[in-house]
Amino acid sequence: MAGDGGLASQVFILAKDLAKVEEAVKGLGERDGKVQSVLAELDLGPLQLAVDHLEERTTGLQAEVQALAPIRAGLDALAKTVKQIREDLEAQAAEPAEEKLAVWNWSFQGGMNREEAGEAWEILVGWARSTLQVQYGWIGPPADIFARTGQGYGSVNNGPSTPPRIPACWYRHREAVIELSWLCQEWIKIYTTSYGTPTRAGDWHERADRAKRRVIAALSKCVEKGHVDDPWQTDPKSPGAPQAIDDDEVLSTWVGWDLQNRPNAPAPGPVADH
Repeated sequence: MAGDGGLASQVFILAKDLAKVEEAVKGLGERDGKVQSVLAELDLGPLQLAVDHLEERTTGLQAEVQALAPIRAGLDALAKTVKQIREDLEAQAAEPAEEKLAVWNWSFQGGMNREEAGEAWEILVGWARSTLQVQYGWIGPPADIFARTGQGYGSVNNGPSTPPRIPACWYRHREAVIELSWLCQEWIKIYTTSYGTPTRAGDWHERADRAKRRVIAALSKCVEKGHVDDPWQTDPKSPGAPQAIDDDEVLSTWVGWDLQNRPNAPAPGPVADH
């Protein structure tokens, strides 16, 4: 197929040929006397040549237009795609922005302030009562409390065993509060905002089941005997208390040795002018 320049050139030549024909026809109309005598005097050679050129150019243009048909179909399809993308973007822009929840940070250093923590406690406890207790039955005393076995609580009269529950003293244990907090926030986001989908709801239940088992394992003493305080809550130096560093003096020596074996920082270079 000829390029755009070739097509434009053909159109220009065709216009010139048409102009020649128009000029010849005009000359016919301006002459007096009989048509036969006019035609006899008229040199029809250039006119015939112009007509021949017109026929050739018309045939060439028809071929060019036919060759452009696939391109036009592709351009039409591209235009439809662009239109659909624009409509999708406009629809997304019209949707309300997704509300992002601030993760509850229960740390006393850099965590929530008093007002934020009070609001978080209210939401968490309300969710535990209405959702974990009533809807799922995950919190409370063991369901088969009278079916004590050597491995914990089993079944009544050899019936099906009941899944263990999270002790109702969960709020007294920091690890349980932290674990249930993310479950609560994610559940609220899935079930009360446009973020929720069936897939995300299914993922939540998959992860929630594992989190539930972790909380029950951490509170295993409370499952068996009712609430049991961790001794280090009242006595941080009690045996078995969580301890980030076993010996501060040894830590200082170890860190000093590590630093001595590292190269010095490179000297600062000249500041580049901007």
